[in-house]
Amino acid sequence: MNMKSGKYEVKAKGHGSSFMPMEVTIDEDKIAAISIDSSGETRGVADEVFKRLPKQIVDNQTLNVDTVSGATISSHGVIDGVAQAIDEAGGDSNEWKNRAKPASQKAQDEEMTTDVVVVGAGGAGLAAAVRSIQHDEDVVILEKYPQIGGNTSRAGGPMNAAEPEWQEKFKALPGEKDTLIELAATPIEKIDPEYQEDFKKLQKQIQDYIGLGADYLFDSTLLHEIQTYLGGKRTDLKGNEIHGKYALVHELVINALNSVKWLADLGVKFDNDDVTEPVGGLWRRGHKPVEPMGYAYIHILGDWVKAHGAHLLTETRAMDLIIEDDVVKGVVAQRKDGSKVTIHAKAVILTAGGFGANTKMVQKYNTYWQKIDDDIATTNSPSITGDGINLGLEAGADLFGMGFIQLMPVSDPKTGEIFTGVQTPPANFIMVNQKGKRFVNEFAERDTLAKAAIANGGLFYLIADDKIKDTAYNTTQESLDAQVEAGTLFRDNTLEGLAKQIGMDPDTLVETIKTYNSYVDQGSDPEFHKNVLGLKCEVGPFYATPRKPAIHHTMGGLVIDTKARVLNKQGEPIKGLYSAGENAGGIHAGNRLGGNSLADIFTFGRIAANTAFEENNSDASTGASAH
Repeated sequence: MNMKSGKYEVKAKGHGSSFMPMEVTIDEDKIAAISIDSSGETRGVADEVFKRLPKQIVDNQTLNVDTVSGATISSHGVIDGVAQAIDEAGGDSNEWKNRAKPASQKAQDEEMTTDVVVVGAGGAGLAAAVRSIQHDEDVVILEKYPQIGGNTSRAGGPMNAAEPEWQEKFKALPGEKDTLIELAATPIEKIDPEYQEDFKKLQKQIQDYIGLGADYLFDSTLLHEIQTYLGGKRTDLKGNEIHGKYALVHELVINALNSVKWLADLGVKFDNDDVTEPVGGLWRRGHKPVEPMGYAYIHILGDWVKAHGAHLLTETRAMDLIIEDDVVKGVVAQRKDGSKVTIHAKAVILTAGGFGANTKMVQKYNTYWQKIDDDIATTNSPSITGDGINLGLEAGADLFGMGFIQLMPVSDPKTGEIFTGVQTPPANFIMVNQKGKRFVNEFAERDTLAKAAIANGGLFYLIADDKIKDTAYNTTQESLDAQVEAGTLFRDNTLEGLAKQIGMDPDTLVETIKTYNSYVDQGSDPEFHKNVLGLKCEVGPFYATPRKPAIHHTMGGLVIDTKARVLNKQGEPIKGLYSAGENAGGIHAGNRLGGNSLADIFTFGRIAANTAFEENNSDASTGASAH
């Protein structure tokens, strides 16, 4: 069938709620070129799709190409977009989809020797790899997916680290001082013994700050520590209480700012004109990159390791640890084509994330939620399935806190995505149920918000106006317009019209927002006691973003010490094995504060690399050296 030569403009469904403009050039029955405008896509999530699929389609003149693992929606979007162009040109896209697949050859089995092998190329893994290379060590990085990034690519971006001199440049918001006063009034007997001395010091800090009568934003590493501890102190359905291990929490908060500075030295640019906090962060201490989302970290770290000689093996899954005489000495991995890679190493650092994309594993371990539905969405990369935890178990590692699963309350009802719609700092959240009424303190911890949402039927809406919209994370007006057109975001010039669109009583919504605005004016919320009140909602157009809780973070993992060494059930380090990030447990306990995961992964990723280097070079019996 002859196709009409020319350039065809089509749109492809992207990873989020956006549509990507594509230009497909057809010349004499052949596809000559494919150009994709992926600027509306989440950077770092589907980049490999846009590199790989157009080239495969053009080189092989077929639409029968494999989707890219972890980016199925974007892969189908590209294929379907090209198919549309073929049909518009008078061709038969079904015939193209049934053509032969590009030929592939199985690689030879391979054996390698290195100083350090890192399992998982998300933020923790890349941090460990960079730090190891800075120690002049040879590094192999294993990533089972086609591209690096893991969950970090999907993270919001703000990274918690107390930096009082910087934070003092910002004015305190209504409610922040009251929150401090209330925290300082906590009876000492409600604080676990190992935290009591630090809590007393924090009480003194808060008293001194309040006594000054100052109006700046207060913070300290002690406030970060106590909020992390109290924010994670939880009891499960069986009555078992859990809280973060003091030594790990303390290690996190005293090193988090150094992690920010280390990242800045590598090239991550932070927005020093804005301090923020994600949902459930409890305090404004987030250092936000200038570039959007977690991609800001991933592309800097990824480019750095590639430029400095790391051996990055993508589409290569770690299958088993090499263990000899109770010492971990490497990893056996498998490529996508089935060939085997055996890597002998002095140290193995497990940074493969948690198990939030493995619903069966979540259901198996869950002891916190009454029920985890089979069809629950997840915010996670599809690669986050518990591989690193299972590898640790091979070596006899102990586990901590596996029953505690964090749900992200403000997720997309269909995709689980966080950053669709109008997603703002919690001070500007207005959450209403399907009847148009507020139902919770929007500034509370994530599990509190998720439980309240579930009690109100699961589905709820974030209400915003044009001013609140301007504080939204990682979005553009073009993206919002596309979502409104697609019916996944609702917009109207009046609150009454907005209410009618989403099927709620207009008078109820109007009264809810009027009441909320009065609370902002008076600086306090007598109804739900919202800690911090930001903007009023009064300037049209108005937005309603549908939200529903989704699996976000699996709190438990391998037991580690402050040096990121993996411990066995006797509390002893397993020689040669280290872990960091969501792969490990013990810091966040039952509930993680928003913004703490990035502080965790970059802090303990570096610590793991430092410890591996120290132990490799202190063990003269192995003949280990820096390089």
